[in-house]
Amino acid sequence: MASKNFFYAKNLSDVFYQMKTISNLTIVAGCTSFVEKELPENSLSVRDIAELKIIDKHERYIDFGSAVTLSEIEDLGEANLPPTMYSAIKSIATQNIRNIATIGGNISIKDFYSTLYATLLALDARLEFQTGDEIFFQNITRFVSMPSKTLLTKVRLPLEEWEVSVFKKLSLPNKLNKLSASFVFLANSQKNQISDLRIAFAGSFKFRDIELENKLIGAHLPLSQTAISTFLLEAEDSFNKAVENENVDLILKRQFWNLVKYSLEQLT
Repeated sequence: MASKNFFYAKNLSDVFYQMKTISNLTIVAGCTSFVEKELPENSLSVRDIAELKIIDKHERYIDFGSAVTLSEIEDLGEANLPPTMYSAIKSIATQNIRNIATIGGNISIKDFYSTLYATLLALDARLEFQTGDEIFFQNITRFVSMPSKTLLTKVRLPLEEWEVSVFKKLSLPNKLNKLSASFVFLANSQKNQISDLRIAFAGSFKFRDIELENKLIGAHLPLSQTAISTFLLEAEDSFNKAVENENVDLILKRQFWNLVKYSLEQLT
């Protein structure tokens, strides 16, 4: 560890200056994702920057600064968060870890889509990025990796209400591995017809297929067993195509199918 360099920033200007002047710099906050790994060669802590600690609630969405801790989000209470978001937060590690871990860190973990990701994917969350010269938003459905020389500054979470809301976490207690994943199912209806449907799955890979979701839009409620069986076949086919190059374990494929089936049965 003596060969590692750890830097601190007091404000955003300081962050962008150090990003330009220090090579191979990794932005960190709580560092909880490095518990079992070595710290990067050069790390810059942003956890105490006031601009990244804001929580700003509006009628239709809530903005979280990227350095807001998971416990600070949890403290808002279930009534002020989408149910899947609250459940996802509560499922993460221990209270002590949630006091340190940040929402930005949860999104930025390399080579894995962590516990909050499926919820953010299903809710169409938007990510705000800043460079020293510009600010831009990106829908999380299009997010692949952190853009170079760019800081994740804000996560915008829509506050829609959902009639059916399912969150399931697949993992060993307090430990993530290749079989770990999170699943989210959301559904709304109007005049006994499905008006909106979201299905998201995230772990070592991420999955959301809007074309698949649209196949049930307009379906009459309660769903028939025939409708459920037909959709399950389509969901299985869509999922398999999406992960055909991901070397996904058969256990995860079966768990995805079972979770979709369980969720659809909430609409019968």
